[in-house]
Amino acid sequence: MKISTIINKTPDIGKSAVAKQHKLTIAEAANLWNKLLARYDLIESILIFMNYVKDKDLRNEAQILLKKISQQTQQLEKVMAEYSVPLTPRPPSEIKILEDIASITDRYIFSRIFNDIKRFLPVDMVAFIQSTSSQMRNFFKKFLLEEMDIYNGLQDLGLKKNWLQAQPEYKGNKSGGQENPTIIEAAQMWVKLSARYDTAEFTNHMKNIATDPDLRAAISIGQDTLKKQSSELEKMMQKYAVPLPGKPPEAEITAQTSDAVSDRYIYRQIFRGIQSFLPIHMIAFQESINPAVQKKFKDLLTEEIDIYDKFISYGILKGWVFKPPSFKG
Repeated sequence: MKISTIINKTPDIGKSAVAKQHKLTIAEAANLWNKLLARYDLIESILIFMNYVKDKDLRNEAQILLKKISQQTQQLEKVMAEYSVPLTPRPPSEIKILEDIASITDRYIFSRIFNDIKRFLPVDMVAFIQSTSSQMRNFFKKFLLEEMDIYNGLQDLGLKKNWLQAQPEYKGNKSGGQENPTIIEAAQMWVKLSARYDTAEFTNHMKNIATDPDLRAAISIGQDTLKKQSSELEKMMQKYAVPLPGKPPEAEITAQTSDAVSDRYIYRQIFRGIQSFLPIHMIAFQESINPAVQKKFKDLLTEEIDIYDKFISYGILKGWVFKPPSFKG
């Protein structure tokens, strides 16, 4: 059974939830405003730096980025206008500087732009997490996935030009001509697998005391995903000879229902756990440079984003998600 199927089983609750989705919350309004301001600042920075760029590849990448960020600002302005969220002053459309400053190198320009995009990603994640309407979550999710691709492109350029600092390699006991992960990547593998082991043990206890059939079914889906992800991480760590953390005990099925622990509490504990996973995945993605490792981290992140999207939708239908006050523009 899929979570979407579980959601469809509660049509009456769903209708009232859909009717409320069009009300923008203060958290969503604040995130729209912050995202627009950050993009205006980046546009102005790029326009200034374009006066000093000498590297052809960097110039092309900056022009592509400028176009994408400008498109994002137009989308943000449109949504903010629909909800009467005040706009910030726009940046100039062009900045011309005739004086050449030798200290502003291509490496410095790249570093400033790259780190701006790097800072965008956690902020995008927060905006996605804090959105309680499906429309705004999809809107912020689109920005997040798009900027992950932008980050990848800039990272590739930085590595190619030696503008990014190389990380120390993790050297396990195995060899075979394969590219070794960095020590940060190896550490992230261990952290991710350890977190899944802890979560698997916790969700087993929660399932044993949950009484709502739909919640138990949703937990079962999550347990299957945890097993799959744990197996993938174990194989990757074995490939690179990264030691595995201790496995949790096998799941036990017991009748431990308790009136003191509500299904809403169980849902919210699992919900918070999924929320806490997302920033961990983002850090792992940002700090990885090995193509195979980064792809796996990116896949885990996008999968967790989809899981969160479905799980919060289910919680909203059940009335278990706390919604911030509405924004009234």
